[in-house]
Amino acid sequence: MSIWESILVALDNLRMNKLRSFLTMIGIVFGVAAVVTVVSIGQAGQSSIMSEMSNYEDGYFLIYPNYNNGEPDDNAYFRQRELAEIRKLPGVRYVSASSTYGMTSKFKKDDLQFSVTGTTSESPKLQKIDMVAGRFFNSQEERARQKTIVVEAKYADKVFGSAQGAIGRKIQLSGGLFRIVGVYKVQESLMSGMGGERYTAYAPITAMPTDGEGPSDRLGMIEVLPTTPERMDETVETIKSWLADRKNVSKDAYVSESAKDAEQMIKSTFSILQTIIGSIAGISLLVGGIGVMNIMLVSVTERTREIGIRKAIGATPGTIMLQFMIEAVILSFFGGTLGALLGLLAAWVFALISGWPFVVSIWAILLAFGFSAAVGIFFGLYPANKASKLHPIESLRYE
Repeated sequence: MSIWESILVALDNLRMNKLRSFLTMIGIVFGVAAVVTVVSIGQAGQSSIMSEMSNYEDGYFLIYPNYNNGEPDDNAYFRQRELAEIRKLPGVRYVSASSTYGMTSKFKKDDLQFSVTGTTSESPKLQKIDMVAGRFFNSQEERARQKTIVVEAKYADKVFGSAQGAIGRKIQLSGGLFRIVGVYKVQESLMSGMGGERYTAYAPITAMPTDGEGPSDRLGMIEVLPTTPERMDETVETIKSWLADRKNVSKDAYVSESAKDAEQMIKSTFSILQTIIGSIAGISLLVGGIGVMNIMLVSVTERTREIGIRKAIGATPGTIMLQFMIEAVILSFFGGTLGALLGLLAAWVFALISGWPFVVSIWAILLAFGFSAAVGIFFGLYPANKASKLHPIESLRYE
């Protein structure tokens, strides 16, 4: 009997036991589906974050007080007046500061939630901000502590009908009355669509509200862009040394973090998570493989007389073994196919709900198919070998 004939016979046997064949494949279906889903969603999340990180200019880094030993001394924090001095240090091209404030705004009967980033006028030089109307606030407005604001396009469309229609209009926030000078487009990110609808905006950090009287001068973090990306490490050390001398603290009182460091950490984190969760999902494949072996053993017992007849008319042990191996592999292959389709469907639905990109992980699909085929071969080997060793006369006597 040729391989093709063996495949046709295997398909006929599986067709005659549809329900049993389907139930046998369940473990492999869900195992493959879990692997494909986890890897696809993981790659989508990584792609989303990497896209967000690409908004920052090459060489961009942060410096902030070291919180490892508890709350830093007040002296360790930055002051707004120090930004101008840091700008003059060797290797520094641009410097900015930012702090995020939660605010609300009334629209009809709804309370609209805002995350307002208080920053400086140099912020667009450190990160890409896609302006669609108007402009970013300028240094004069920042120094004068004017309550100007740059809002996102989604808010402008909702409240004013268009981005251009929002320019010059006023917005009453819990932090005061602000005048809109610009509208920008928000890039979909990892957190888009999560935690309810929340709008974002930029305003001068000098105009941000404080608990005490008057504007706050204390900054928790500064953002820096060096003159060239190659000078990033040198510039970090220059700023830390300057801060240590000025504030009479150790350089270890400050921590730096670059966009490049964040990218590497994100890639490493996603890789570890995918490996751990994928390994757990892979257990389902092993369970499915055990199910395949059990059913194939049952099949060998049920078809003992058939095996005896085939051996009596000249079938070799190798032919019998091949027949059962093919059935086991076909079961695993169909299970892998259904699992891959189910996994892609789950990843697609997740992408629709979350707003993340839909990523088809080819290597995960190939790996899942390869693993399911290996499961079929490994767990089908023992039943097939058992069938090939049955004695024809004893098999013919079997009832």
